[in-house]
Amino acid sequence: MEKNMIGKYLRDLRRRRGMSQQELALALGVSKQTISNWEVGRKVPRMKAVDKIANIFGVSRNSILAGLPVEMLEQADRRVVDLTYRDIRLTYLGQQVPREYIDIIEKLMRWDIAERDAQ
Repeated sequence: MEKNMIGKYLRDLRRRRGMSQQELALALGVSKQTISNWEVGRKVPRMKAVDKIANIFGVSRNSILAGLPVEMLEQADRRVVDLTYRDIRLTYLGQQVPREYIDIIEKLMRWDIAERDAQ
């Protein structure tokens, strides 16, 4: 599994659309450097940017977050694990996900859910 799946998927979507990094940056209201940072894996887009990217390319937000086309997500044999289960060890690329990372993900999810509920 690749470490920079979101960035590689974003670059692939952009190139298939025939867009430059500058064109995508203008469409998203960010700098060309931000797009470059996402594509090489230095940074990842925030949730609002992910939503805009999904709309621009006509793909799901989950597809972008997973860094995979939706068809591959549907074919993947994955178990659902709730992050609130404290006794489950989550791994990524064979490494255990530190508890502090899971806490950060939970905070982001609560923020995203609250933001959607407010709309």
